[in-house]
Formats: sequence, C-alpha cells, structure tokens
Amino acid sequence: MNSSLTKPVTILIGALLISGAAIAALIFLQPTDSSPEYYVEVVGGNGVSQNVTLTEMMLMDSVSGNSSYENTYGNVRGIGVYKGVKVSDLVNLVGGMDEGYVVRIVAEDGYSQTFEKSKVYPNLTIWNLQGDMILAYEYDGLTVPEYEDGVRLAFIPEDGYYSTADANATTEPDPSAAGPQWVSNVVRIEILKNLYNSTYSVSETTLRTLSSITGEGGYKKKSGDIIGPFNFTGVAFSVLLQQFTAVPDDYVLIVRSSDGYTSEYTKAVVEGELSGYTPSGDPLDSINSTMIIAYEQNGNPIVDGGPLMIAFLNEDGNLTDGFRWAKDVVSITILELSGSASMLGNVTSSHLELWISTDEYFLQKESL
Repeated sequence: MNSSLTKPVTILIGALLISGAAIAALIFLQPTDSSPEYYVEVVGGNGVSQNVTLTEMMLMDSVSGNSSYENTYGNVRGIGVYKGVKVSDLVNLVGGMDEGYVVRIVAEDGYSQTFEKSKVYPNLTIWNLQGDMILAYEYDGLTVPEYEDGVRLAFIPEDGYYSTADANATTEPDPSAAGPQWVSNVVRIEILKNLYNSTYSVSETTLRTLSSITGEGGYKKKSGDIIGPFNFTGVAFSVLLQQFTAVPDDYVLIVRSSDGYTSEYTKAVVEGELSGYTPSGDPLDSINSTMIIAYEQNGNPIVDGGPLMIAFLNEDGNLTDGFRWAKDVVSITILELSGSASMLGNVTSSHLELWISTDEYFLQKESL
C-alpha cells in the first residue's frame, strides 16, 4: 500500500436524535396576498415549529453593526453594515435550547452549518470574540430581497472582523475558516439533541474490502469553473451505511474535514436525489448521482484532498455543486430525524471509525 496512506486519520460515523418535527422540504417563499413574503422556519427541540416572516423579524429587537469575515483563503470579505435579529431570540420563540442541544442553520440550497449552544447564547468571553450571532435581513441599507444574499447568518464582533482565529476560539470542532459559517439565504433553523451510545472501529484496509464502485465525477464551483470530471474509486454510501445494525429511517450526515470544514447531506442527497448541471454547466433540476467515499482518483491514492474524499459519480457525465464535495474527510456523523408523530423511545446510536493505516483491521464495539 502507498506510504501516503499511513497517516492516522479517523472516520467517525455517529447518530444523533432530533426531538421534534421531521425535516420538511425547504421553502423560502410563501405567498401572502398577491406578493411573496420571505420567512424562516424555526423548529424547536420540543417539537414546536414556527414560521417567522421577514415582516415579523423586522418588528423584533434588532442588532446592527459593522462586520466582515475571513474566508477560506485568508481574505477579508463581506465588509459592511449588517442589521438583523439575534438567532437566540428566534430560538426562544420555540422554547429555547437546553444543554446538550445544537442549532443547525439551513440554506435554501441545502447548505448548512451546525453550532453549539454557546455560539447562540455566548458568555462574555465568547461574545468579545464573535459578538452577537444574528440573521441579517439588511446589508449596507439594502433589505431582502434587494439584499441578494437573503436572510444571512452573520456575527457582529465589536472590532468589525470575524476572523478564523475568532471562529476557532468559539467553535467546536475548529472550523477551516470563519467565512463558511456565514450561511446565506437561510430558510430553516433546527434545534437538535445529541445521543451517543456505541462505537464501531475498522481500519482503512477493511474499507477497501467493501464492495467498491468506480466512475466519473466532476463539479461546478460558484465561480462557474468546472472541475473534472475525474475517475474515482471508493465505497458508495449505500454500502457504507450497511455496516450499521440500525440506520435511522430519516437522517442528515455531517461530514468534517481535517481542517474543521463541515458539509451536510440529507438522506435524499445521499440516495442520489439532487440538482446539478450538464457537462457544459447548464443547470438541471435533477441528475443521476451516486455519493461515495473515494480513496482513489484516476487509479491512484488521492493526494490532493485525500486520502479520503466525498465525491459524486454521474453516469451521464453531469456535474454536481462544488460545495457538496468534501476533502480530507476525518469524520461523518449521522443525525437521526424523527417526526412529530414518531414513537421516539430509545435510539441506538453508533460511530464507525475507519483508520487510515496499513495495520490489520479491527472491529470493536464500545459502550459510551
């Protein structure tokens, strides 16, 4: 085996329980009379759900201030004056957050970021670094829909700059950069509860013994640049999830990279239901796609972005969005979603650890 695969990277797959309503289709516009009205759906951990319209947000206590953020490349972006409502005030509308819960901010296109309670209700130490966590509906005097980023998650520190150092000091695990936390076009806020029960461990050698799939995949960046397609080999998630004794009926996957960057995938996306682009970059409402955890690119171990990568194979040569691809993957977490009519009971959660190693594989289960 290539020596580049010997560094100790771990894939963790775990399950969590969301107490409350099942995830619904993401809806950003709801007609009221003859004109559309923007709203954000807020779903509490207690099952309470409330749609908060832009008009209602603008009647709530507001926060405004100069801010900006550091992007993945170390550049300062988003400089301007933001105005909006505290995320904590929106969460309070559905019962607030207890300890052990996290908040998930979901965008119109499915992009999302998850934060601990301490980000939503910061103490003085955290507040001095990140400021208030808000949903901004106004930027430099432009209000949604004229503000094209839509209702946007933003942080308003007193010094007007939310740096990656600020993000790392206030977020667990450390993110790759501050910028990805600024979610645009927010349509949903969810309160989730974590329940971990057991751990499964298996080496990367065993990952390669699972049924593999090889095919072409490529993506289109927000800039419009097309990357690939390249030939990838790996394990389809439909096969990977079979390693669990119990997979939730509905779930979201949280994928973390070695630099702390997170990507999230609904069950529909994992099963190949997503939009994309033609090989020339024209948008398509639906494409045929297989989500895999890839360990080879063009027949060789993945060096740039590896040794493990989330990739999407497309038999017809179509492309996916670039934000759906994740490099240097070190952990995957399953979030179990349960509907308001479901009998929650006791949920058996699990982790699957895949070690990048030349050692013989092992499989173990631990109670936490």
